[in-house]
Amino acid sequence: MEFAEVLMKPKDLLCLAGLVAILAVALLGFGGTTAGAQQGSGSSIINPNGQVEIPPPRVRTWQEMEAEAALEAGGPPPTLSRKVFMPTRGAAAYQALKAQAAQTSVLEAPMAPSVESLAPLAATTLTNPVNFEGVDSVTAGNLRPPDTHGAAGLNHFAEITNSHLDIYLKAAPNTRVLSVSLATFFGYATRTLFDPRVVYDPGYNRWIITADARAESAAVQYFFIAVSQTADPLGAYYIYRVNVSNGFGTDQGVQWDYPMVGFDQNAVIFTANFFNSAGGFIDARMFTVPKSLLYNGPGQTLTPTLFTGLAGTLAPPIVLDANTNTYLVAADAPDNKVTLYTLTNSATSPALSSATIPVTDFTLPPDAAQPGTTATLDTLDGRFVNVSTQTGNSLFQVHTINIGGYARPRFYEFDTVNRTVIQSGTFSRSSASYDFNASIAANSSKDVFVTWSATDPGNSINAEVRFSGRLHGDTSGVIPSPGSLLYGSATFYNVTGSGVQRWGDYSAVSLDPADATGLTAWIVNERILSASSWGSRIGSIKLPSPAPVRRSLTGPYLLLLLD
Repeated sequence: MEFAEVLMKPKDLLCLAGLVAILAVALLGFGGTTAGAQQGSGSSIINPNGQVEIPPPRVRTWQEMEAEAALEAGGPPPTLSRKVFMPTRGAAAYQALKAQAAQTSVLEAPMAPSVESLAPLAATTLTNPVNFEGVDSVTAGNLRPPDTHGAAGLNHFAEITNSHLDIYLKAAPNTRVLSVSLATFFGYATRTLFDPRVVYDPGYNRWIITADARAESAAVQYFFIAVSQTADPLGAYYIYRVNVSNGFGTDQGVQWDYPMVGFDQNAVIFTANFFNSAGGFIDARMFTVPKSLLYNGPGQTLTPTLFTGLAGTLAPPIVLDANTNTYLVAADAPDNKVTLYTLTNSATSPALSSATIPVTDFTLPPDAAQPGTTATLDTLDGRFVNVSTQTGNSLFQVHTINIGGYARPRFYEFDTVNRTVIQSGTFSRSSASYDFNASIAANSSKDVFVTWSATDPGNSINAEVRFSGRLHGDTSGVIPSPGSLLYGSATFYNVTGSGVQRWGDYSAVSLDPADATGLTAWIVNERILSASSWGSRIGSIKLPSPAPVRRSLTGPYLLLLLD
C-alpha cells in the first residue's frame, strides 16, 4: 500500500474501540473520585506569534550512520558532562522552594495520618517475563542525567538517552541491533545533543525522534527532528534541522529546553520551554506540523504557526482516536493549578485556547533520600515530564508532588470538556518511600500503565525501577501500591560526593502497537550501576484481560515481573 493511501484511511478499528470504551464506561457507571464539582475557568483565546521555519530534510541512511560511527569510535572518549536543570521559576526561587520541601519532609515524616493510605492489594497477576538491560552511561557518552526515554514499535524497542540511540528486538533474547550516538544519528557533531525523545505513531507506522543541541551562537540553536520512512527503525530517516533561537542565545547555551513531542490523527505536536540568554524563563512554545508533510519529506521550507506565552513545561498528548480537539496540559507548583489548552485544526489552521482545571493543592516535592549517604536524588518541580494520553474526552497525566513530606506521584484522569478531574490518586512503594520520575500511558479502554523510580531509606532500598497498572473497572483513583520491581540497585548514587544528584528527568511507558487488546505496554527507566554511573532497564508489562461481564467493581491488581 502506498503511503498516500494510508494517510487517507484513519484507524477505523481504533476509533470503534474508543467508542466502545466510552459506552462501556457509561454502562459501568465509572465515575471515579473527583476533585470536587467545580469546573475550570472559562476559555481564553491564544493568538499565534510568528512562525517556525523548517527547511527541507535530508535523507539519512543507516549505512551513512554506521560509517560515521566507525570514525567516531576511533576518536578520543567523551568526557563526563552534566546537563543542568532549568526551572521555569528561576534557580533561586527553585532552590528556596526545594529547601522548604526538605524542611517539610523533616517535620512531617513519617507519613501523617491524614495523608492518603496505601490501597489494599489484590491477588498477584503475573505479566510478561520481559526484562533486560538497556544502555549505560559509559556506552552513552558519560552525559548525565540520562533522561531515559523510549517507545515500542511492531518488532523493536527504541531507547534514547543523553546522548545515544539504542534499538533492541522485542523478541527474546532482546538483541541490541543498533547502538549509535545522537551526533552520528542526526549527522551533527558541532554541539552536544540532549533532551531526547522518541515516539512511535501506530496509525502511520513512523518513528519520530527529537533532540536539542546546545546553541552555536546568539542567533543559532538547533532542534532536530527525525522521521522514519517506514515502520523499520533500521531504515532511512528524514532529518529536519530547525533553528529555534530568537537571538537570545550564547555559545553552548540552552534556550529551547525540555522539548516534548506528541501527535493526534493529523499532526505532530512539538512543545518546549524557552529561556533568555541569562537563563530566565520566558514562556513555553508550541508548533504543529501536518503528518502529510512531515512524514513525506517535503522539498519546500515549512512555516508552521508558532504559539508563545504558554504555561511552562507544556505536555502534548498522544491521541488514540479521531477527536477533533487535541488537549495539552501544564502543571504549575506552587500555584496549585493545571492549565488546559485546547488545540483545533492542528494540521491546517491551528487555533489554541486555554482554561484552568481545579485540582487538589500540590507543592514541590522534597528530593529523594538514599540509604547510607546524605546525597539526595533530584525529584524536579512538580511538572508533567512526559506526554499525556488522550482518548475520548479523557486525558491521563502524572506528576511528582509533596505528600506528607515525601515525593509521590499523583495521577489524573481529566475531563477535557467539563474541565474537571474524573479521578486522581497517589501511589508509592511503601508508606516511607520517596517515589518520583513517573510516566503514564492509557489505552482506548482507559486501562492505565505507570512506571516510576523509588527509594526507601528506612528499609535500606536504593533507587529502583517500579511499575504498576489498573484496569478501567478497578476502584477509582487507585493504582496498586507498591506495584512491582523491575530492577533495583545495590548502591546509592553520589557522583560528586555530596548534594543533590541529577536523576533522569524522564522515564517512559508506551503501548505495544503489536497487541490489539491494548493490554501490553513497554517501559524504560534509569537505574544505578555504581555510585558514579547510571544504567537503564527495559521491560514489558501486561494487564490481565478483564472479565467479559463485570457485575461489580474489583480491587486493584498487583503486577509482578520476574527478573
